[in-house]
Amino acid sequence: MKRLYKRLIIVALAAIFFAEAMILNTASGNGFYRGTLLSGMHMGFLSHLTDNDQMEDARMQVVYQLARRSIVKVVVKDSAGSGIVWRINDDSIVIVSSKHLLMKDVKAQVTFCNEECADAEIMGYSQQYDIGFLKIDAKFVTAKILRDIFEAVPVDELTEEADMPTEQPVLQVGADLSGNKEHFAVGTVLGVGYEPVFNTEVLKTNCYSKAGMSGGGVFDAVGRLLGMISGGEVSEDAEIREAEVSYSLPAALILEEYDNLNK
Repeated sequence: MKRLYKRLIIVALAAIFFAEAMILNTASGNGFYRGTLLSGMHMGFLSHLTDNDQMEDARMQVVYQLARRSIVKVVVKDSAGSGIVWRINDDSIVIVSSKHLLMKDVKAQVTFCNEECADAEIMGYSQQYDIGFLKIDAKFVTAKILRDIFEAVPVDELTEEADMPTEQPVLQVGADLSGNKEHFAVGTVLGVGYEPVFNTEVLKTNCYSKAGMSGGGVFDAVGRLLGMISGGEVSEDAEIREAEVSYSLPAALILEEYDNLNK
């Protein structure tokens, strides 16, 4: 029975990645289109196999393979952090990241999931929140980058704390600042509530994060972007800045700030 179970997982994953190849060969290059289809594809293959913890783990592994393609490493001068592919336009790619990182200069370098790099310019920042945007001109974007990355699919509204399902699984992904692989962790939602240090309501998760993952993404079980990692509960005397409880700025707030920037 265990062998049959493993074979089912392998077949499901293989089908997903075969479908991915088919979509990449036929899509027009719009990352949002591809990412949305693949999230639906993953649900179609795995939704009937999630009656136990092992299948839930398999589901999140598939979500990770999709989500990692929208996570980038952002280097500004001598500092580095994570970012999220926010928009794939005809003339540019827009990345959202932490304001405190992007304020260090007007230019940055972005490393994508396939290890390719591109120069970027800072577009602007939120006036109130730790949110900033940078833009990569299309002339710096190779065909391989466009083929390998996905535009994040954000949840467009923040659920009130009383209505937010707690204990639902989430995946947090950030860039590995010491190499080219991503840091990721699986956890659960604790709730949504106001946190004075962020000056807004944030998504609170029981999920590991560490320094450098700020600017990375929090994804739900179908691959939608719930928020951007912004901090965590770390003791003041901790030698290593690692947290088991994380705070993230909601995707709905990022949408608002992006719209404000483009007015």
